[in-house]
Amino acid sequence: MILNDISLCIDHGQHWVIIGQNGSGKTSLISIINGYHQPSEGKARVLGKKFGSTDLRELRLKIGECSSEIRDMIHNRETVRDIVFSGRFASIGLYEKPDSKDYGRADYLLDFLGILDMAGRRFNTLSDGEKQKTLLARALMPEPELLVLDEPCAGLDLKAREGLLDAVQEMCTKREGPTLIYITHHIEEIIPAITHALTLRNGRVIASGKREDILTNAVLTETFEVPVKLHEKAGRLWPLIMKG
Repeated sequence: MILNDISLCIDHGQHWVIIGQNGSGKTSLISIINGYHQPSEGKARVLGKKFGSTDLRELRLKIGECSSEIRDMIHNRETVRDIVFSGRFASIGLYEKPDSKDYGRADYLLDFLGILDMAGRRFNTLSDGEKQKTLLARALMPEPELLVLDEPCAGLDLKAREGLLDAVQEMCTKREGPTLIYITHHIEEIIPAITHALTLRNGRVIASGKREDILTNAVLTETFEVPVKLHEKAGRLWPLIMKG
């Protein structure tokens, strides 16, 4: 049993974080939301579309995804701009011709993320932070209704991590921005824009609800099975592990 007794409802205008230990079921849950797998029991409905009676390929065009799986599939010699274009068609590799609107959208996103000057560079020449920003731009390219970021800061140094989180925070404050689902096991990555949280352990929900009710010492101690004490600064939570 990978996921058991999961119930989750995300409304428009909310931004969620899904947190838990490695192997807790976070990525498996996101794989269902993205339409890559269907639950063996129960029902899944994303953006009003019920799995089993909708074209998942069309649905994925409305979901932006940034994950290690996507990153591993990217063609290393492809340029940054072409990778961003591919998000418009939900493809790995660019096989369709972008139009003038696509060029404008891609340049806007690259400029917003601070990597417009790298548009012609190949993916394998970028730093890890630049690669993650490229993948975020790709995910935002089709103007998705739902944006799923699965461990987007994995492998980044502090400067690159904070740059990426600042960009996500700014994106979430835009009126036209998508609903965000952010997956992590690092509490300090939870940006102020996050409104709700779900915590998982061993494929089960420990707690789910409004941010202030879930991101507490007691809930996170139960979730991570270590004594956690939180400190808040600048709208972010910073955990200490209380040993002894």
